[in-house]
Amino acid sequence: MTGDLPPAPGERPPTGPPSSTQWAPVFPSQPPPRPRAWFATALAAVAVLLAAAALVVALTRSTSSQSAGPPTTSATPSYTAEQTAAAHQKLCDAYKLAARAVQIETNGTNQAFAGIATVNGAVMLENAVNTSPGLAPSERAAALALAEAYSNVAATASLAEGQDPAWQAALNDANTKDAAMKKVCGG
Repeated sequence: MTGDLPPAPGERPPTGPPSSTQWAPVFPSQPPPRPRAWFATALAAVAVLLAAAALVVALTRSTSSQSAGPPTTSATPSYTAEQTAAAHQKLCDAYKLAARAVQIETNGTNQAFAGIATVNGAVMLENAVNTSPGLAPSERAAALALAEAYSNVAATASLAEGQDPAWQAALNDANTKDAAMKKVCGG
């Protein structure tokens, strides 16, 4: 037990290996040596070279095959009068519903409902355009322009209001695009 006590002042500490009754710290072992990264680096370099070679081959084949054959023209799909009329009707139904909801909610007292109606109107118009391939290009352009204007109004409403020039510009743009869409739908 006396060997366990610290040395008294003026005495020297015991030297030599600790006795079997004393605690000896355990040091962690060294991690095993890691494999060298040269193999992974060489493999990556080979992969890059193969990818570059494949790209060169793909680019040279696509240009040579296009020049060898006759020029191709993409055929514009044609739609019957009934398909065109149905697409027009679907677009106008979506527009009238969206425009009415926007009109009601933007003249109401709840700004959140106005924003929701405006975003929903944009989505409805985009959906009508995307699901009606028989639309005339001018109808498609008018609907997408109004959808974009509705989206801009909704985004601008979060940042500006009242007499802010950005807000007024977004409103004027939406009103202009709405007037063009009314003409498309005979309103």
